[in-house]
Amino acid sequence: MRSMRRLLRRQPCCTRTTLARRVAASRSSSSIGSGSGGDDAVKVDRSGLGTAGYAPPKPPATPLGRELESQIRARGPVSVHEYVKQCLLHPTHGYYARKGAVHNFGAGGDFVTAPELSQLFGELIGVWFVSEWQRLGKPSQIRIVEVGPGRGTLCADILRATATWPPFRDALIDVHLVEPSLTLRVEQRRTLQARPSNTSTSKPEETKSVDWVVEGHEGRDARVSWHSSLEDVPHGLPTLFIGQEVLDAFPPYQFVRTAEGWREKLVDLDDQGGFRFVLAPQPTPASRALAPSIITDDGEDTVEVAPGALALCRAISERIAEDRGAALFVDYGFDGASPGDTLRGFRRHEQVHPLAEPGLVDLTVDADFGACARHGASVDGARVFGSTTQGEWLQRMGIVARLEALLALEDITERQVDQLITACERLVDPAQMGERYRVLAVVDEGEGVPAGFAA
Repeated sequence: MRSMRRLLRRQPCCTRTTLARRVAASRSSSSIGSGSGGDDAVKVDRSGLGTAGYAPPKPPATPLGRELESQIRARGPVSVHEYVKQCLLHPTHGYYARKGAVHNFGAGGDFVTAPELSQLFGELIGVWFVSEWQRLGKPSQIRIVEVGPGRGTLCADILRATATWPPFRDALIDVHLVEPSLTLRVEQRRTLQARPSNTSTSKPEETKSVDWVVEGHEGRDARVSWHSSLEDVPHGLPTLFIGQEVLDAFPPYQFVRTAEGWREKLVDLDDQGGFRFVLAPQPTPASRALAPSIITDDGEDTVEVAPGALALCRAISERIAEDRGAALFVDYGFDGASPGDTLRGFRRHEQVHPLAEPGLVDLTVDADFGACARHGASVDGARVFGSTTQGEWLQRMGIVARLEALLALEDITERQVDQLITACERLVDPAQMGERYRVLAVVDEGEGVPAGFAA
């Protein structure tokens, strides 16, 4: 136990190493096609842009792979944005929509998120919500919105933590989860132990009209609703937003610097029927629209733009400016110089080629916190704080004190002690998640600095 206590006295912020998961795909050179002659949708050099460093993908064998292969044969190469969008959100075969998508998460899946590691993370998000509610002047009605709730673990931890503050619990009118995947909605209801309300006249499978409640929060039910998009969430009340590992899931456009200017990276087929990266020989609609906004003075040859992530930050900022409230975004990413090509795939906790096994591989990119902050701050009536590192934010929020309180419980076991300390270290240690993950806040124009951030 003494050695474990010594771990608590560590100052992980003193070291500066990079999370092992920060492995960007290496770049290789390519030539640009001439763009003349023939009837192909896009003329490209078939040597393409290979991603070096790990094995190239095998020919498509998944249902979605075959569908994408047919599409490319019929219409030509697709943008990286379209490829990632289909792989993640295809209504039948997409990574987050297919049957069994719930098994993507956790130790037995492809990746582990902070809420799955420890209750400490979700509890401190709940503390931040209560702090922001107090900063807002303790409005009599407040709403919680989570975008991309995963398995529902974070929402459950937030509700459990905030229930210990009776005034906040009484002010919480409802909870809204933005989740397009019907498969994940079922798991989220299971995690939250949600049931149809007694006043609902619809059947549970009629997801758009059923009122759901979560019981057991100090005698007061929490009403929960699911939505396919943020636009469907009602307006009119001060709202607390959380987006944890959602910015990285928005499909990116990728552009490569050439002698002729920025050219869009596309996904094409090779001679064996597998997928490969190529360059558009001429400007595309995406490069014309987005390349002028590219800000890079660091000589990077590849940049990424995820319009969906930027639009989400702006939309939430607009709601906060209109209705009052606060938002927290937590994700892995960068704030400053572009790291280049960050598109990568994960399968069973191993990094794999991003073009391998379409629909079965988690595809992700680093969140551009600098761009997200600029979009949020561009809204009149909204203020942006951060980004700061996750390790710094959690320590400012009191994660060590909370850990010590849990370790002092009389009925705690040695195994639970080890699990809690290991999880805490992983969350705050710069060599693990502490520095690789960042935290950004958007608040209204009210007074005060949000908890966990410097003035």
